[in-house]
Amino acid sequence: MPAVPSQLTSLDFFEIKESIRSYLRTRKEFTDYDFEGSAASYLIDILAYNTYYTAFNANMALNESFLETATVRDNIVKIAKQLNYTPRSIKAPKACLDMVVQTSVSLNGVTFPEFVTLKKGDVFVADNNLDSYTFALLNDIQVPVDKSNGQAMFMGVIVYQGNLLNYNYTVDYTQNQEYIIPAENVDTELLTVKISPNAQSEETDTYNIAGNVTSLDSNSRVYYLEETDDFRYKIIFGDGVLGRQLIDGEYIQIDYITTFGVEANGADNFAFVGNVVDSDGRVLPPQAISTTTREKAQQGEVAETPLQIKFRAPRSYATQNRAVTEADYEHIVSEIYPQAASVTAYGGEKLTPPVYGKVYVAVRPKTGNKLNESTKKKIENDLKKYTVASIQPEVIDPTSFYMIPKTYAYYNGNDTNLTGSQLGTKILQSIDDFNRAGQSNRFGGRLETSKFGAMVDNADTAISGNVTQMALGQNLDKFTFGNVFTQCLDFGNPIYDPNDYSGNSDGNGDNGGDGDGDGTGGNGDGNGNGDGTGGKCNPSFSTVKSGTFYATGYTEDLVNLTASGGGAAVSNDTVFSSNEENQVLVPVNIRDDGKGNLMLVTTRDESEVILNATVGTVDYGSGQVCVGPLAIQQTPSGEPELPISVMPFGGSIEIPPGVDPTIFNPKVNPIDYTINKVPVPNFDPNNFSGYNLGDTSGINIIDYPTDTFTYPVDTSCF
Repeated sequence: MPAVPSQLTSLDFFEIKESIRSYLRTRKEFTDYDFEGSAASYLIDILAYNTYYTAFNANMALNESFLETATVRDNIVKIAKQLNYTPRSIKAPKACLDMVVQTSVSLNGVTFPEFVTLKKGDVFVADNNLDSYTFALLNDIQVPVDKSNGQAMFMGVIVYQGNLLNYNYTVDYTQNQEYIIPAENVDTELLTVKISPNAQSEETDTYNIAGNVTSLDSNSRVYYLEETDDFRYKIIFGDGVLGRQLIDGEYIQIDYITTFGVEANGADNFAFVGNVVDSDGRVLPPQAISTTTREKAQQGEVAETPLQIKFRAPRSYATQNRAVTEADYEHIVSEIYPQAASVTAYGGEKLTPPVYGKVYVAVRPKTGNKLNESTKKKIENDLKKYTVASIQPEVIDPTSFYMIPKTYAYYNGNDTNLTGSQLGTKILQSIDDFNRAGQSNRFGGRLETSKFGAMVDNADTAISGNVTQMALGQNLDKFTFGNVFTQCLDFGNPIYDPNDYSGNSDGNGDNGGDGDGDGTGGNGDGNGNGDGTGGKCNPSFSTVKSGTFYATGYTEDLVNLTASGGGAAVSNDTVFSSNEENQVLVPVNIRDDGKGNLMLVTTRDESEVILNATVGTVDYGSGQVCVGPLAIQQTPSGEPELPISVMPFGGSIEIPPGVDPTIFNPKVNPIDYTINKVPVPNFDPNNFSGYNLGDTSGINIIDYPTDTFTYPVDTSCF
């Protein structure tokens, strides 16, 4: 009996070929047959090739049936469709422009037209390097004409890169009809779908893309969107249950934009090629129109990649229109509030102390820094439809978390024509791009100082390296002037503990000398005899520091008393007069003593005076800073905000729950190492001149904050 082939799972051509030979040798007709020297070798090759291709195709076909192993985009899209997931399309770049239109006197020869209309369609051409791109307006814009000078102002006009196209269908149920947009690279977010009773009718209904199907009925004007082959999209209408069903003969109008996406980012120098019509029906010439670019083309994106689809589709499906996990809340809020730039959610059990039964949702809007209360309530009410009955969602403002980098960039002055100042400006632009790109402006992430340093190095080829020192900042803002308060700030990262670097005490009181010595680490009697109770020397630096403010009750008289008569009075230009007490308040700061306590200090004749040794605590391990009890009478800005900065331990900064980070007030110091040979030290508590920009007189390795931390003001049109 002939042997059964054993290499049934092999996908190697030569192994298959050898398996066929081994099988043939089991037959008595081929026992001593020389396959290599005969024509049978060609037949074996053909059999091996056929087997190889069949096995390969079967393996690939099976792999393409599963989302995890599929490689062809069309197949991945089809599998994602089973999970009710539609991949994100290409996204058109958008630009913001201002236009001034100079009209001419109306037909009556006396007055100017009442208004002018900028017609939708392809309206601008812009350059990006050597390429030109068309930009389109989605809808007509009408503005009044200034009767005094005949000018019409179009301010903040948003245009999208691409061609505005139109395609129409007439509903015909006698055919197996599919409503496919006949173009690639369509931005589906800019899609407009309208339905008319017939092609001649001016009456139209605008249909919106379907959201949660539980809120739909038979009259809902909605459509569904699916990606088909070759990046094209198909529009599907309701069946009379989940959305209105179209009637035979109705007319479908589809407006869409085809775009180059990310290729057109940065396009500028806009030239008008559209139509502006005045109220008299006259088309105005291009020379009557001047255009100013407020923001060049940006935010163009490529279509969702196969890898992104494979990652997001199952997670979107897992949400199932209910909010259970934190990821569910984040996904649903992003859906019900599209104006959210970023969303994070976390359970109250993560707080200190924990709050059970609540889920906190922090939202950073696309415009502005905070949501108004009515918007918060609306989001909370919309969320309740998805939440577990016992869980109460609460929409909050994100905690602003500031990272303050101080960078010393070393460069070779022989390799660049830029001055140090120009190079610094270039680095700052890279930092700004880094910040705007969302590398740091995202919830639940991390900022690695190594990546930040790499970004600085890549700002110019002349830069050989850098030393970056990162501080963290938050604002005290839970107080009213003149009232006692306590507020804790959670920096979510360990803080340098100065006590770890203060050295060990031997308790011998060797600093006592002949006077009132403190024994360095113990209680010296002035004769060199210490009791050794101190354990460590007093720390020589601080890592927690506040901005300047005026504290209730801390007056010039108190400073004189505390200073025990040393030095002159505080100068008049540095004080704040309290109307309540009619006494002069002195400017004060808060810093840590290196042992976990916060002190209230001021300066007198260039010397520090400690006014209160305990106005709060620091937990260096957890990064929690608690200020109070304390009453703040006034701040330099007049606003109830006080900046607190800390020096984080380590080079990886973790973003705490509900915190939205941003880079604040970066400082860059370019150093031409061909001229300046002085290196900037890494962290050394005994040599921290670099951390004070060369100022060795201060006690802290971080500077006192001079300005209240503010989130970048969003002046964008978008």
